[in-house]
Amino acid sequence: MLPERPRADTAMAAVLLWQTRYRLALALLAGGATIGLSSLGLFTLADTAAAVVGTRASWFVGGVTAAYALLVLALQTWVRRTRSASSALSTLMVTADLVVVFWLVFLLTGHENYHLGLLLALFSLQLTHVYFGRSQALLMLAATAAGYLLLNDVALRHGANVHWGEVLTTLVVFGVGSLLVTRVQSNLHERLDTLVTIFERAEEGDFSSSYDVAADERPDAITSVGRAYNRMRTQLAGIVLSDPLSGCFNRRGFEQQFRRELARAARAHTDVALLAIDLDHFKQVNDTHGHLVGDRVIAEVGELLRASARTDDVVARTGGEEFMILAPNTSIDGAQHLALRIVDAFRRRIFVEPSPRVSLTVSVGVVADGVPNEGIAEDLRARADEALYAAKRSGRNRVVMWSSGLDALRLKHAEGKPVAPGS
Repeated sequence: MLPERPRADTAMAAVLLWQTRYRLALALLAGGATIGLSSLGLFTLADTAAAVVGTRASWFVGGVTAAYALLVLALQTWVRRTRSASSALSTLMVTADLVVVFWLVFLLTGHENYHLGLLLALFSLQLTHVYFGRSQALLMLAATAAGYLLLNDVALRHGANVHWGEVLTTLVVFGVGSLLVTRVQSNLHERLDTLVTIFERAEEGDFSSSYDVAADERPDAITSVGRAYNRMRTQLAGIVLSDPLSGCFNRRGFEQQFRRELARAARAHTDVALLAIDLDHFKQVNDTHGHLVGDRVIAEVGELLRASARTDDVVARTGGEEFMILAPNTSIDGAQHLALRIVDAFRRRIFVEPSPRVSLTVSVGVVADGVPNEGIAEDLRARADEALYAAKRSGRNRVVMWSSGLDALRLKHAEGKPVAPGS
């Protein structure tokens, strides 16, 4: 299996592949027309070109286009095989385009018409910027200027009446116009890149970013797309990150919040607490009352957990009857207090009233610790699960605080007060 390629390289490969058809067609058209006209005696080289390469060099046009076509085919074969195209490959292709353009202009026109090379290059420059970005476009702009000056220098050396004032004026006008085009397209690219980044984050479940519509001085189609995303962002986040039954975060939403809070705690050097919660004997609710009642219980459980948690706590349903609460900036004592409050709330609560009146208890495993870095995520989750399993093994309807070997603070609830194991 081929390794996954970076998205930029894959996208560039796709662009190069569809462009090869047009490059080949233009090369074959130019080469075939030149050879055909030359055979009929209807084609002559420009005076400067004839002086440089000789009067019988009209066939050289066909050779140049043939070499160009072979290069295009070679690049096409390489890209199809690797499914990737680096910036160096696109630079090679753009350079080849420019060489062919100026070579044909040199062979077919007099020095007074060399500005046609700039006109053709401007068209190619826009396409280069659209498909390969600003860096490639600026590189092509510099190469175009150098090619234009080189053609005029060759013409001057072979007796042409070149006026450098006119040459430089033409080049300055071309340069200013090209830079303006590049600036406008760069702005479009930057805004499109912003949208792509926002969409990629949304693909990963991160809906924290919105498109800054106010930054668009001249609203256009890109602005409309940004507005549409902003309108949909809250709905998408609800669909992707929330559990529709309980109203809590789902596993994906919890993971996102978990990583974010751990990063924040690592920067601030604060503690976090993690509560793993399991509904005791929930299968009996479904078996006795049916899954519709079970769904109603899950919905009320989500409501109860959110009401019991604090404002900054993250409540998530991570399985059928499994929930987790992430409590930022919470010490072991605060986590214990929160867990006890939740267990007591379940003891007092009657679900699905007035009928069938379901009673439920919960087992809770708790861990609280400092956060040296985000790498502690799996360790915290494993410790919370270990404490939860200990609570279930020791009789359910209780809280177990994790400790090394679970030797301490396995809590029971006698008269509302926790006691150590064996008490």
